[in-house]
Parts: sequence; C-alpha cells; structure tokens
Amino acid sequence: MEQLAGVNIEKNARGREVITYIDLSKYGEMLVPFFKKIIVKKEDKPYNPEFVAKIRRSEKQESVALDLDNLWK
Repeated sequence: MEQLAGVNIEKNARGREVITYIDLSKYGEMLVPFFKKIIVKKEDKPYNPEFVAKIRRSEKQESVALDLDNLWK
C-alpha cells in the first residue's frame, strides 16, 4: 500500500486496517466539512444522575480526623 504524507493507517493483531490518523493541518479544509456532515453528535452522559448527586452530597459532608496513634487501642 502506498503511504500518503499526513495519513497513517494502523492494523489490528489480525492485520486488518482499523484506525486511520489524518493530519488535519494538511487535509482539514477538505475533510472537516465532510466530517460535519457524517458525524452525528450525541450528548454523552456516562454517569447516572442519581450517582452524581450522591457524590456531590458526599463532597459537602464534613470529614472526621482520626488519631492514627490511637486507632488500634
């Protein structure tokens, strides 16, 4: 396969081409409009809102200092 400057193709363990890196400083003017047309943006919400609220509440709680010298007595 011919190598194109600014484009790198990586293969997986089976030799199948799976990842392409493109230098957008070289090809961005041509590719960015294309990417904007094909990419569907979705809002990522990786965490459950209830879980986030629970973490926020725990951040507001006061902590207790333990005397490590007397911890096992």
